[in-house]
Formats: sequence, structure tokens, C-alpha cells
Amino acid sequence: MSTDPSRPLPARRAWVTGAASGIGTEVARRLAGEGVEVVMIDRDPAALEAARHTVPGARPLLLDVTDTRAVTAHVEAADPGALPDILVNGVGGDTRRIPLEDLREEDLSAAISHNLLGCFTLTRLCAPAMRDRGRGRIVNLASIAGRTYSIFSNAAYVAAKAAVLGYTKQCAYELAPYGVTVNAVAHGPIATERLVAAWEDMPPERQAEVRGRLPMARYGTVGEAAAAIVHLCGEEAGYTTGALVDVNGGLHIS
Repeated sequence: MSTDPSRPLPARRAWVTGAASGIGTEVARRLAGEGVEVVMIDRDPAALEAARHTVPGARPLLLDVTDTRAVTAHVEAADPGALPDILVNGVGGDTRRIPLEDLREEDLSAAISHNLLGCFTLTRLCAPAMRDRGRGRIVNLASIAGRTYSIFSNAAYVAAKAAVLGYTKQCAYELAPYGVTVNAVAHGPIATERLVAAWEDMPPERQAEVRGRLPMARYGTVGEAAAAIVHLCGEEAGYTTGALVDVNGGLHIS
């Protein structure tokens, strides 16, 4: 058990999933800038190769985190010392606006696979090494959708992100005695390439409607989104666990 707050957290290795674009790339870049050894994980080889050149010293790992068998084999084959001190579960998202009556069970399965499965698998596989070391940071990317509802997506996505929040809380409770923190960041609309593309596809009246719902009348920046995640990865966040950090410009205030 690790409960001494004066003990430094030598968080020197981070695995960041969904690292080939957007928020994931920016998190990797900022962690590397703090001297952390970063492994950038993604299933898109071309995007991963391009992104890693923007993060000095980062190591790319081509891996589909929704492929449970492949993820399990990779972790089990790794030396325990090579497993991360920091795990950022960044895979997820869905900008398809599908009415409830048009959703099908396969949409829910896809949403869970894309937004929850990789988070679930990597956390359960990497947490034991963190527990044994008496230190660790796990940050899951949730969404404002899991907090309330989505104006950009659909009910299957909302359900999957709500599940991420529940999983985060239970993991935080179980791992707290061992110096391992587990937190979630619930982003609102962030100007990633995917969301900007969805915005540009909207007719002008829909854009005006969305803008009118945003208290700050703008999307958040990728840098603003990444900053909250990186903070939770750091030493100063050692007494924060089971928390949900909202980064949404006032769109949802609880």
C-alpha cells in the first residue's frame, strides 16, 4: 500500500491510445515535453506514422484496442517493467446524429466496442503492474454525452460514455489504496478535425442553433482539452481519484 504523499511519483512511461490525431496526439506531445517516455497507440498506420514525428522521442505502437485478443497478447508478452505508469484511454467518439427510432442493437455494440472496450481491457491489464509499484495514473476520456445528452451524436454513444464513467469510479475505488488514481475527463465540443468536419457539414441554420447553445459561443481547443488530461497524469493530482473533470465551456454545469 502506498499512502505517503511525500513520495515522488516517477511517472516515466505513458501509453496513450487514439494517439494518431487530435487530443491524443496533443496529450502525447505534452507528456513527452515533461520528460515522460511516451508510447503512442493507434490502429491507423499512416496517421500514426505522421503523428509520431510531431512528438519527439515517442514510440509508435500499431494496435487496435478493440481487438481484445491482440491487446491481451501484447500486454502479457511485455516485461512488467515496460508497462505504463500512466495510461490515457483516448479511443472513442461518434459524430453520427441518429434518431432513437433508427438505432439498432448493432449500433450499441459498435459504440461499446469503440468507446468502452479498449478502456476496459487496457485498464484491467495494466493496473496490476501499477498496483505492485504502488503508483499510477489512469485517465479515461469520457464525454459530456455521458453526463447528460448529446446534441452531436446518438443514444448508443451516450450509453457507452456513461458506462465509461461508471467503470472509472469503480476502478478508482478499488485502486485507491495502492497509490493508483483513476479519473475521467468529460469533454464538450472540442475543435478536433472530426468535429470541425461535422460542423462544416451542417447547414447554416443548424450551425446557428448549435452556436446558440454554447455559453462561450465557441468550441474548445485541442490544447484546452489536453491540458486537463495531462494535469491528471501528473504528480500534483495524487489525491484526485474517481473524479470527473468537465471541459465543456459551461455547456453542462452540475
